[in-house]
Amino acid sequence: MGRIWYNIWRFFAAGAIQRQDSLTNENAMTLGASGLRRSLCSEVNPVSERNYSSYSSQDESRPRSRSSSGRRSSEPRRSKKRGKRSPGRTALWVIGTILLVAVTTGAIMCCFAAVYIRNNILPLAQMDMNDFTLNENSIMYYQDDSGQYQELGQVLSDTSSEWVDFEEIPQDLKDAAVAIEDRRFYTHHGVDWWRTAQAVVSMFTGGDIQGGSTITQQLIKNLTNENDVTVKRKVTEIFRAMYVDETYGKDTVLLYYLNIIPLGAGCEGVGAAAEKYFGKSVSELSLAECASLIGITNNPSQYGPYSLARVANSEGEMWTAVQWNKYRQELILHEMLDQGYITQEEHDQAVAEELHFVGVNAGETEDDSTKTGEIYSWYEEAVISDVWEALKEEYDYSDQVVSLMLSKGGLRIYTCIDPDVQAQAEAIYEDESNLNYHSSSGQRLQSAITIIDNETGDVAAIVGRIGEKELNRGFNLATDAQRQPGSSIKPLTVYAPAVDMGLISPITVIPDYPYQVLGGSAWPVNVDGRYRGQVTVNAAVEDSFNTVAVRVLADLVTPAKGFEYGTQRFHLPLISEQTISGQTVSDIAIAPLSLGGLSLGVSTRDMATAFATFPNDGVYREARTFTRVEDADGNVLLDNTREEEQAIKNTTAYYMNYMLTNVVSSGGGYEARISGMTVAGKTGTTDTKDNRWFVGYTPYYTAAVWVGYETPARVQASGNPAAQMFQKVMAPIHAELSNADFTQPSGLTQVSYCLDCGGEATTACQSDPRGSRVATAYVFAEDRPSTVCTCHSLEEGSNSMVRVCVDDPVLDANGEFTGYYHLAGPNCPEVSIRTYSYLNLERESVGGAVAEDSQYFYSAYVAAAGTEQCTVHGEGGQIIDPDDPNGVEDPNADPGGSGDEPGTGDPGGDSSGSSSQPGTDDPGTPGSSSSGTTDPMGNGSEGGVAINPETGRPYGY
Repeated sequence: MGRIWYNIWRFFAAGAIQRQDSLTNENAMTLGASGLRRSLCSEVNPVSERNYSSYSSQDESRPRSRSSSGRRSSEPRRSKKRGKRSPGRTALWVIGTILLVAVTTGAIMCCFAAVYIRNNILPLAQMDMNDFTLNENSIMYYQDDSGQYQELGQVLSDTSSEWVDFEEIPQDLKDAAVAIEDRRFYTHHGVDWWRTAQAVVSMFTGGDIQGGSTITQQLIKNLTNENDVTVKRKVTEIFRAMYVDETYGKDTVLLYYLNIIPLGAGCEGVGAAAEKYFGKSVSELSLAECASLIGITNNPSQYGPYSLARVANSEGEMWTAVQWNKYRQELILHEMLDQGYITQEEHDQAVAEELHFVGVNAGETEDDSTKTGEIYSWYEEAVISDVWEALKEEYDYSDQVVSLMLSKGGLRIYTCIDPDVQAQAEAIYEDESNLNYHSSSGQRLQSAITIIDNETGDVAAIVGRIGEKELNRGFNLATDAQRQPGSSIKPLTVYAPAVDMGLISPITVIPDYPYQVLGGSAWPVNVDGRYRGQVTVNAAVEDSFNTVAVRVLADLVTPAKGFEYGTQRFHLPLISEQTISGQTVSDIAIAPLSLGGLSLGVSTRDMATAFATFPNDGVYREARTFTRVEDADGNVLLDNTREEEQAIKNTTAYYMNYMLTNVVSSGGGYEARISGMTVAGKTGTTDTKDNRWFVGYTPYYTAAVWVGYETPARVQASGNPAAQMFQKVMAPIHAELSNADFTQPSGLTQVSYCLDCGGEATTACQSDPRGSRVATAYVFAEDRPSTVCTCHSLEEGSNSMVRVCVDDPVLDANGEFTGYYHLAGPNCPEVSIRTYSYLNLERESVGGAVAEDSQYFYSAYVAAAGTEQCTVHGEGGQIIDPDDPNGVEDPNADPGGSGDEPGTGDPGGDSSGSSSQPGTDDPGTPGSSSSGTTDPMGNGSEGGVAINPETGRPYGY
């Protein structure tokens, strides 16, 4: 049967094999001293097809219509008595029909199978394994200041491996492998059809389906990374096995197999295993030791002598791994005897021979790095991980093969590291006093950083945790940890998309006010619990107002578009939909994208790469740790050349640079400032305060810093420790660099705008009760205000303009100053009259939240002061004595009525016993009285008595 299928394969593969020379080099795979290269044919010439016709309409005449008797249809039909069909004939007719249908169906299916195999399987079946030896260390290089490559370090082996030639392997070891793993190895053509059929039957009957693979098939699985359980993979494996078997022969297949099989205790291949277990070269192994060694490969955790596993035998007795190894060894020796590889005497001697295992104690997995004391840097580990994944993706290699290639394949890896930057970052992170905090449970506060060179876009430095590095290939918090970014995500998924889409600019005004009621409370809240009302986008970014981010995303950008920018423009690993712990989660929502509460999270490398787009004029570049990988002969295995993409417009990048620079210069990121250097960035804090971020950049470098505990816990530290670590690392890196600015595109124009509505400023904007609300900024032409200010007006009846008398304050029920003044009356002197432009705005209440600017709304003034005019001034503008309405107060008299200090009198007649001074608060910001009310004029007050800045006396005098 195997010969039949083998010939069928040869028939279908003949054309493809004959055209093998036409295959491109890119579709070949070579495994050897220079590395393991593999390809699959990408093209197969299409099969020529001819169309055949059973009948020709031109030559075949249409048959005449006749009755079943052959008579003309006009003649009367004679009835014919038909004999009754016997049961036997009926059964034969049914069986024949079934067989005919089966054969026809089978033929059709075979045709479909043939076409499928030819087009989909054969192109994948060819493998080139020439020159596969692994006997040279791989080396990493870095580029120095002169552009020359220097050795950075060698790649250490995660596993113990040693390539041995076929002649060095004892015949007993080869025979042991064949006897127990593939007894028909020398007679089949890569596939044991009998064992395969048994496996298929077992699969359908619920039996054990293991054991169907030949040594050739096991080799292919070890060389490739294809372990998925699909029909296509199994069929491809079968055809590959037949191709490899015919092309390379039994000895070559067995050589590769014995050199890469896993044998426990960190060993791959019989060469390393012989040294690990028996302390001798493989050529010196006895028959007993050969059988013991081969016995491990079936299940290293059970049969490996150094395993700590204890497994019950058939009688329920718990056996150690050494006992199980002896059991497996004797089983192999029995098979070797049964198949004629050894004599009875050799069998008995081998069974009686005592096995002596040497080396490390049971359960230990001492690796080469521990023996030599060599420890990778955080950067070197990142390089190895990146190359590892790239080799698997490019060539579909298994982890075993990649491990062998990196340690023994003689690879030349050209890295992107900046040794000076890496050394500086490591120096700061190794000093634990730079972040000396512990959680209540005793955890040390941890941090990680990724630094990118803005000129190249490559990773310049990586540090994975605080403290001295003591372990190789451990958990790297900079690249492996995914943590929620908090507000540091806002520039990527909210503000940059909104600016890029032309929806906002830095001078756009958005309410700093809750978006909705959530869980019975106004949501979201800002970190300080305040709502300021109308603010510019620039101010919202500068001080990280959650409310504005939510409103911009929800009402303008939309979560779907924010997700698109985050994943497709900035390449963040966001989740569209995924089931985690039985719950379906998605990042396509308002909260994750505007506040950073992601389903899984991001790494510092993710964030640094994304933010590096801003100083690069909106161009995204994947941050690399290596540029290329060559084999020992100089052939390029991996070309890591990348394509740049314009993620956002250069004008968008300019706006983002402007706003994020303000975050550091005058906002929440002030702890990241570097003396004499332009710094931009964004802070980030999660709701539970267990993740603290700062992602920032200069014209030279971009860095993302995370601070938190490995087991999440509240970070209780002074200020923002992430911004502090950024400053400590980046300041010395920039010490010798001159300051520079970010790129400024042409087309900027200066505009004056209103801080409360974003429209073009008018004179009315200068008459706001808080002072002038006019600001200037540089924007691009398309972002100039399209309308004039609509919230301030000096027109009568405009629901904005009021004329008040500053000598007649509005008091509340307790006699406290409310911050408002009565309308000026006909007797008020001009010196006491002020014309104010209150905000002609209305804001729908959300959860009862109150914004600080709501007291400057025209409606708020009307509600507090009504339409009552000043009652303080009489005819001629003289102030009426509140104690004697018929008398006139002497403006030069002591307002308190007694004592030597001014301002001790109370406008209501009650003495407060306090003194008052002219206001000193900044007129550009809201003032406040001691009673807790805010003076919209920004004037000072003491003891609830408001002071008129014009006279230095309490209002009303």
